[in-house]
Amino acid sequence: MPDIQHNRGAIVISRIVFAALLLALLLSGVHVVQSDEVAVTLRFGRLYGDNLSRVIMLPGIHFTFPPVIDEVIKVPVGRIRQVTVSTHYVSSLTISEDVAGTGYLVTGDQNIMLLEADVKYQIVDPLSYALLHANVEDVIKGVVSGVLREKVSETDVDSLLTTGKARLAEEAIADAQTRLDALSCGVYITNLDFTNVSPPSETIEDFEAVIAASIQKETLTQQALEYRVNAIPAAQSAARSLVDNASVARNEAISAAQNDVSAFIGLYEQYQLDPAIVIEGGLRERINALLSKMRVVITKPGEGAPRVILP
Repeated sequence: MPDIQHNRGAIVISRIVFAALLLALLLSGVHVVQSDEVAVTLRFGRLYGDNLSRVIMLPGIHFTFPPVIDEVIKVPVGRIRQVTVSTHYVSSLTISEDVAGTGYLVTGDQNIMLLEADVKYQIVDPLSYALLHANVEDVIKGVVSGVLREKVSETDVDSLLTTGKARLAEEAIADAQTRLDALSCGVYITNLDFTNVSPPSETIEDFEAVIAASIQKETLTQQALEYRVNAIPAAQSAARSLVDNASVARNEAISAAQNDVSAFIGLYEQYQLDPAIVIEGGLRERINALLSKMRVVITKPGEGAPRVILP
């Protein structure tokens, strides 16, 4: 009897375990796709579905065969993802000890730079991404790293350290996107941000001096531009004022000369008719003008004759 009861107990336990395993196997085929995701199914390693609507599973609850048959790949299409490209950067900033093992960059003017960047991307083709989901980020890193190597080799170090980073990022995004599209990665680069752009520690003092000189140059240039903006209108205004004053003075001088000429011609005509009258009139005018400038001082009797004092 004990053996029979033991066997029955073992059978019951086996059935319970089998049922639990069967339930777990069935539940493994239940998949919840979140609102910012879609999913695709690989059945025996191949895409399952005869049309696009069946290949891509939209947000919601979906049922598939157990993982031994179906593999469900969830693709976060609604999220902005980020990968760091540190191929050309070392935290110590020292490259002299191991030049070969350091992924430094050489600029267009033959300077060594260390560079690190964050690349943000979004999945736009879930099917292409799903087929490469195991190494898409590695592909992005490799493509962006190669593009940066090419672009930095065409950029001078001053531009890379100051105002040229934004242009470099735009060009790198465009070129990297073209190459990723050619590889059918199914991703779209939304942003590239340089988190570290530094010269090697062996040359950092010289680079800082160059940056300081560049900043001073920009400051002086800006000051010169501001001075030009203010000085040119002031000079133009002063020039117009001088021209206007000269024009007024010229007109006044011409008018005075014309009046003198007219007066002389009238006097000359009178002189031709009667010279004595003209001479007498001119003499009278001179005497009156002289008298108008004289001061007469009358002395007391006995102090001598009156004196005429000219100013």
